[in-house]
Amino acid sequence: MLDGDSDNANFKEIAMIADVSVVIPSHNCLDYLPYALASVWAQSLEVREVWVVDDGSDDGTWDWLQQQRLQHPRLKTLRLDGVGCSAARNAAIKLCTSRWIAFLDADDSWAQDKIARQIKASHHHPDAVLLFSNYQHFDEAGNAIISCFDYWSLPKEDNDLLMFSSPQIMAQNLIGTSSVMAKREALLEHGGFNESLRSASDWDLWLKLSYSGLCIGDQKELMNYLMRSGSMTRARLKRLQAMETIVRQHQRHFSAAQWALRWAKARIAEGYGEWHNENRQFVKACQAQLTALWLKPSWWSLKTLLGYCKRGSHGMFG
Repeated sequence: MLDGDSDNANFKEIAMIADVSVVIPSHNCLDYLPYALASVWAQSLEVREVWVVDDGSDDGTWDWLQQQRLQHPRLKTLRLDGVGCSAARNAAIKLCTSRWIAFLDADDSWAQDKIARQIKASHHHPDAVLLFSNYQHFDEAGNAIISCFDYWSLPKEDNDLLMFSSPQIMAQNLIGTSSVMAKREALLEHGGFNESLRSASDWDLWLKLSYSGLCIGDQKELMNYLMRSGSMTRARLKRLQAMETIVRQHQRHFSAAQWALRWAKARIAEGYGEWHNENRQFVKACQAQLTALWLKPSWWSLKTLLGYCKRGSHGMFG
């Protein structure tokens, strides 16, 4: 458990400034970036440095960041020309000077004790290479939707800290990038984020890290994830295609855990079903959902399949 007065007293003796660098890529996110940075400055345990990468923004982000640097000496900035999130993060990782790197997207934010809890967890688990946490999804009106661990129906445990295996990460992909703190050495060893992937490079990297050390998840919600309207729909198809590539590239590691590959493939098939359904391609939606049902049988999957079939019949005869 992370809670306890004695733990807190001992931890204060360990460090007043965490050996952590924060990496925030930003592209035209000036409406959100101030809130993300405010959550970093509000941490109960200070971080060593914060790198914000302005990746080709034309909304005034760079000028605003230079003003912020006058107020925050730990803020460092890098300007790139629209290279994409993965390359922007990789460029910052190489510049970071801390043992640990915490990632934060420009439209997300942290709970005040996020860094403190993860540093404390790293002392409980010195072999950990990746620490992450549960997080809450919010809509643009600020309404809570569902937490990540509840979405994946993870059982509540007495211990706040849970170990996650490679098969679990393959099967469920529940690690939110803005909740992650990872060892810089391990990130560099695995080449950082795969810049050739059009999407889901975070999942690919978390899988690679899981092969070389412990991955620890905190049940407490330490990050707020903003669900921006339309963003998931626009990115869904390229994300599904990237996920298929990742499963093919990693499947050799799961010869003894075929169930994890089936679950991952089922999740991809469900995604294709949703995409086809939204585009009124009901036959393809049914085919994809039937594949998902075959790979990972569940009442929910069957109900979804019947729903697609019903919509398709109405489209044909209604």
